[in-house]
Amino acid sequence: MEPFKRHFRIYLKNNHPAYIVDEEGQIYVFHRVTHSKTSGGRNNWKKHNPLKGGKGPMYIVKKEQRDEKARFSLFEIELKNGVDVSYPDIKLFRNIENKKSKE
Repeated sequence: MEPFKRHFRIYLKNNHPAYIVDEEGQIYVFHRVTHSKTSGGRNNWKKHNPLKGGKGPMYIVKKEQRDEKARFSLFEIELKNGVDVSYPDIKLFRNIENKKSKE
């Protein structure tokens, strides 16, 4: 089985990009994307904006969220050429492999 490829999609609830880090059945695990340095009094991760046409820095909210796949765009957002968005410094807050092996 291929490992999950992290990517960006539009989150239809707020029409903003979301950084998708994993999937669990019909649920995406994601982080919100913003232009703000802080969210909820906490610092966000600062990244160079990899989105095609994106200007200035992009901030990824540290709080991990989950929502149904139907609430996201059908297609991934286009990235600038040659940009890697795996961001190894953004870790999942639980180990999915251990969870799946117990089932």
